[in-house]
Amino acid sequence: MSPKLSIVLPGYNERDSLVPAVDAYRRACESGGIGNFEIIIVDDASTDGMHEVARRLAAADPRTRLVTHADNRGQVEAILTGFAAARGEVVTHNGIDLPFDPNDLPRIMPWFADGADVVVVERRDRRAYGWGRTLLSWANVAVLRLLFHSPVRDHNFVQFFRREVLASLPVRSRGVSTVTAELIVRAFTAGYRVDRVTAEYHARRAGRASIGARKAVAALRETLLLRALLTAEKVGLSQSGKWAMLVAPEPKQ
Repeated sequence: MSPKLSIVLPGYNERDSLVPAVDAYRRACESGGIGNFEIIIVDDASTDGMHEVARRLAAADPRTRLVTHADNRGQVEAILTGFAAARGEVVTHNGIDLPFDPNDLPRIMPWFADGADVVVVERRDRRAYGWGRTLLSWANVAVLRLLFHSPVRDHNFVQFFRREVLASLPVRSRGVSTVTAELIVRAFTAGYRVDRVTAEYHARRAGRASIGARKAVAALRETLLLRALLTAEKVGLSQSGKWAMLVAPEPKQ
């Protein structure tokens, strides 16, 4: 029987955070009534011993699976590898440092019983960011909303997809800031029901997150390329040739 939920955890050199992350998801699923789940760890050619830790976790619990890249391909490819390997009815992803709290899972899953095809989780605020990262994050949101007229206020946090929906949506971009944005826009355009919920963002507990001007410029370039790509494909375009206004329900708390 297919799992109800697939949780993709992509990571590179996240040895110290891996066990707490997997344990947190196991507890959250079991206490939240999601007994039939799988956790897919995607090791993006780590060099810090993460692979060995992941292998032990997978050997100890058949609900945990390990997928390995022979060479380091980056966060986007790791997420897409996990999506392709998923067998669950619903597929989600999260950083191994758990910016999204697994304890929020029971609040998200009922949306699919109610008919949702995609659930976009939006950060309630960015208090865990420094002022520089907060500014860059809101600038990214503004650019995405301007270029795609998307009602979604957070394209780069966490999303949940019905697996058959995810399988039907092509992904052309490979930018960290655009791959999930592309999936959201394509889901709207294809007529799938996309709902929004809000959740707390949790700062990294171990290691260091890095973002700066160079990454901000790269994100803008990736977003402009995605806009050009979707325009060429007429994805999100109305018959009149104007960029279609997408409509989504108001987010639930």
